[in-house]
Amino acid sequence: MTILSSRHPKNLTDSLLREKYPIYPTLGIVSVWVGAISALSLMPIDPFPAGALFDSAVALTIGIAFPVILGFFRNPQTILRIENILVLSPIYWLLLDLLQGSYDLVSVSREGIEGAFISIALFVSGVWLASNSKSWQLPKPLLESTNYSLDEKITFKLILIFFSLGIFKYAYACGFNPMTMLFYVGQSRWNAPWSRGMLGGWDAFLDHLGYFGFLLPTLTLILFLQYKKLNFQVNFSIILCVIMVAFLSHGGGRRIVGVVIGAALIYGFIQLKKVKIWHFFIALSMTGLLLFFMQLMVEYRGVGFQQIYKTGEIELIRDKLHVDDNFLRLSQVIDLIPKQYPFVYQKQIVYILVRPIPRVFWPGKPINAGFDLTSAVGLSGLSLSSSVMGELYLTWGYIFVFIGGWFYGKLAKMISPLLIQERSSAKLVYCLSSMTLFAGVRSMLDLVLMSYALIAWVMVSNLILFKQAQNQDIIEDKD
Repeated sequence: MTILSSRHPKNLTDSLLREKYPIYPTLGIVSVWVGAISALSLMPIDPFPAGALFDSAVALTIGIAFPVILGFFRNPQTILRIENILVLSPIYWLLLDLLQGSYDLVSVSREGIEGAFISIALFVSGVWLASNSKSWQLPKPLLESTNYSLDEKITFKLILIFFSLGIFKYAYACGFNPMTMLFYVGQSRWNAPWSRGMLGGWDAFLDHLGYFGFLLPTLTLILFLQYKKLNFQVNFSIILCVIMVAFLSHGGGRRIVGVVIGAALIYGFIQLKKVKIWHFFIALSMTGLLLFFMQLMVEYRGVGFQQIYKTGEIELIRDKLHVDDNFLRLSQVIDLIPKQYPFVYQKQIVYILVRPIPRVFWPGKPINAGFDLTSAVGLSGLSLSSSVMGELYLTWGYIFVFIGGWFYGKLAKMISPLLIQERSSAKLVYCLSSMTLFAGVRSMLDLVLMSYALIAWVMVSNLILFKQAQNQDIIEDKD
């Protein structure tokens, strides 16, 4: 591992970033509002049946995607600039259900639907505005974790460390018996010995170890690109990676698998010196396989993947790609707040900020933001998400949706310069951060939880740097 202290001057970094990976913030703001106004204009008299809002969803999708597509034609890798990933994310988390006609909207009002379209446009506008402003500085520990180059030896060592820490909670729950672990990873997620209730105790510390496993796919790809062949270290790392992903997927959290695999896919694509047509086919094929696997997770998380072995076939009940019913829930939040329930104001932010504090240290820690959507819509016992736009609207209406988009955009702007760094450690942080923000559009809680993987990286990488510096001092003293 080689420690590198040199960095691009800030002005030069911004110039290089704009030249190689261009974005168009002003056009983005104009485009998304043209799309939103078109979406509202195209709403039919009866917008409630499944598929009725297809034209509106297409209009807003084009409005969001247009500046990204423009950058794509200048450099295809620009689509993976973190600001572009962030502004495209509402298409997946909210509009994809409308494009597929996944469900009807009979339980909401027309005003709620209109408000959902407006909220998406406000959030995206906030992201674009922030991307055209001065960048925040990366936190020093995170910056230092990107300031060295990985070699084959240290990459393999990191893989072993992160796997050992990531798999520990599963092994501990099974008495470190590999056969018991293998048996339960094929069962329903509710039957596994490592499952816990909604309110965790001391076992929450073990749960946090699972975030170390998030880095394995990207590290494994880095190792393969370093060796450029399938030797023992690479093959062994691939096996560890598959095992880790299998256990991560057992809990049924598709966003987790999407983040860890998606980060590796982004890393592979941005490493290309020249993008060719066949690279797109590979990227699309890998993305398709990832979405298919995530769909399988939804279908089998209640019975376990062992059901496939028992029946000898894969059964898909859903005929559409299942995301979440975020657009429906966002519309419901807008219908309910503040007509029937007040804004929660600071309670939402407090709830998010205190999430990392273990409940054993604070038994009375808030369990929600002061508003329970499941109870409000008569679906108690279920887990409903309304996207980060719903959470922001719940906090303080449309103005806070825009502010939230601006905040997310500032985070993206802060990470973006890592894209032009050559060091593998910098690009690893970039890719993981990109997928963390993407998942964070589903919920602010997901933004916090997925950030734990970055904290895990900072802890281990800086510890290795510290030990290496100590060894270097010892060598110099002997000299």
